Amino acid sequence: MNPLDIVSKKLYSFNEKQLTYDLLDAFGKNAKTFSQYDDIAKLFFEINNFLKAIEYGEKALKISSNFEEKYTTSKNLITAYNKFNYPEKALTQINKCKKIYPNDFEILLDETVSYSLLGKINKSHKLLFELSKRKDLSEDVKKKVHHNLSGYYFHKDDLYQAFSHYITETEKNAYENIKLPFRRWDGTFKKNQTLVIDANCGAGDEVMHVRFMKNLKEHGMKPIWATTRKNLSEVFNYNNFESVCIWDNPEYPEDSQSVYALALPYFLNMNVKNLGREPYLKPLPEKEIKYSYIKKDEKFKIGIFWNSNSGFEQAHLRSLKFEDYQKILYNDNYSLYSLQMSDNPVPEEYRSSIVEFHSKDREFADTFSIINQMDLIVTSCTSIAHIAASIGKKVCIFVPIMEYYSWTSSTGKSWWYGDNVHLFKQTKIRSWKEPLQKLKEFLSEL
Repeated sequence: MNPLDIVSKKLYSFNEKQLTYDLLDAFGKNAKTFSQYDDIAKLFFEINNFLKAIEYGEKALKISSNFEEKYTTSKNLITAYNKFNYPEKALTQINKCKKIYPNDFEILLDETVSYSLLGKINKSHKLLFELSKRKDLSEDVKKKVHHNLSGYYFHKDDLYQAFSHYITETEKNAYENIKLPFRRWDGTFKKNQTLVIDANCGAGDEVMHVRFMKNLKEHGMKPIWATTRKNLSEVFNYNNFESVCIWDNPEYPEDSQSVYALALPYFLNMNVKNLGREPYLKPLPEKEIKYSYIKKDEKFKIGIFWNSNSGFEQAHLRSLKFEDYQKILYNDNYSLYSLQMSDNPVPEEYRSSIVEFHSKDREFADTFSIINQMDLIVTSCTSIAHIAASIGKKVCIFVPIMEYYSWTSSTGKSWWYGDNVHLFKQTKIRSWKEPLQKLKEFLSEL
């Protein structure tokens, strides 16, 4: 194995992101051969720095000396362009590659992603259905096509079909390096059966799916929510959703079965009418007392969140700039409260006009109660959006063109929450101008 590969990935695992970038850049600036540029590009891609992956990939392409190098590098660049939200550049390379190999199914699959990112959903879905009819697809491409077709059914409000397409590949990726000690639940309801719900997913996903424990209880099951987030578990327990933190090494009955949390809507055969539109979570009482002082602020209180460094590879698609918020939300009638964490604080020049809660040790339980003190939440589509929606707070959510399924529907609204949720959807790639204008109009009507 390349020593640089070992060192860079180890540094990155220590959360030394900038040091990892600097290390790879140092080698990249001194690169001279195709293989050196190509190696640096691939390493940047693997740690989700797609801008740098593109930079070095383009350098590798320029000095590639044979057909194989050119074609392979072009394919790598297509994926990086899509990941970095430049699908128009991906399509340029795709069209060149299709002239050489019109039946390269990986390229054809990338093409559907590019059109989705551009908001050309119908074209993307049409190409996916055409691909799905091919008899000569590799097993890997076939599974990805099947998975990506979930978007078509989410847009049609057919949750059962959507999840039947979505969950297989999602679950496979979640458990790629994890083996659970229990037999997987096959969806058969059995009275008094202990069902361990494994929450190997994002915090927002946990908040969104914990509601289904109620449905399992109605079928006579004994569900236990198993999470890695200890204080999120505390919130769930307070709301009568039995939960444990796996780091506490909980013990379960020997005949327990397990299920992936995101698979619950599929096994429960949920539809858009029975997902539940009422708030189902409340903050912890002790946290409510801790933040009750905020109520003394008599202005209209707006909690804001604009950018996430969660490590999610598509975080940049759903992130805005604080300056975009500031132009619309700065108003003598409003008090602004930042819900960002310490890795993304308010820019220094604006800190005098906003209250921050970004300490490194802020818990999810704190976030629930801070949000509960607000009159309005304005956020990108992260866990903040799900927390606010689940407790019934009025929340405005900025949604990227390629939206998460919880914000997808035939109506443009979310079926997963009530009328307290207002979606401001991006219509032009890499631009939030129109959604921000709609937020401005929304605020003027409050």
